[in-house]
Parts: sequence; C-alpha cells; structure tokens
Amino acid sequence: MFMRSKIYTTIAVFAFAACAALSISAQKTDPVSGEWNVVFSIQGQTAEGTFNLKLEGDKVTGTIDTAHTGPGTLSKGKWADGKLSFTLDFAKHESIDVTGAPKDGKLSGEFATEGLTGTWVATKK
Repeated sequence: MFMRSKIYTTIAVFAFAACAALSISAQKTDPVSGEWNVVFSIQGQTAEGTFNLKLEGDKVTGTIDTAHTGPGTLSKGKWADGKLSFTLDFAKHESIDVTGAPKDGKLSGEFATEGLTGTWVATKK
C-alpha cells in the first residue's frame, strides 16, 4: 500500500513539473497576449490606455481603450520575426497604424495617425 502511494505521489510531482514547464514555455513563446497599460507619445503630448492583446500563430487580435480615442479594435494584426504590426480602428477617431516589438518585458514601437508619427510603450498588467 505504501509503495503504491509513493508511486502515485511521484507521478503527481512529475505531472505538476511538466505542466509548470509548459506554462513557462508558453509565456516565453508568447510575449504579446495579455492586458497591457499603454502610453502613446506624440508632439509632447501623451495618452494612456489599455491594450487587450491575443496572439494566435502569426495573427494578433484585441482591443484598445483610451480617454482620447474611446474604445477600439485591432485589425490587420500580424506577428512576424519578433515584430508586431496592426491597425487600431475607432468609431470617433482616425485609425492608428502601429508597429513595435517586445523589449525588456515591455512592448514598444511607433505609430502613425492624422499625418503624424509618435512612439508608444506598453507594460503588462
């Protein structure tokens, strides 16, 4: 009886370790998915908001919400060679074209809207 219990405990420990390793591996291979605090900077002005991003293969989907633009959605989202690109579409604001990449646990890059370009940085919540 004791031997069977020890075997089951050993199997449970290995199963837990395997699941933990897979979870860590998934986090390392998906630096995009999740909820992010984002700050857009352009011409000395900033606008803060929240990204909710999801990476599936090479496709990026999600939502954005800022006080300046209101809620919006991502379209044309791509992940290739460690780089992001997508368009943010809004009901009451011109679309914003975004490019960027993960760096030091954050996402950052450039954006273009209304004939202007700026930078952005997102920190995972």
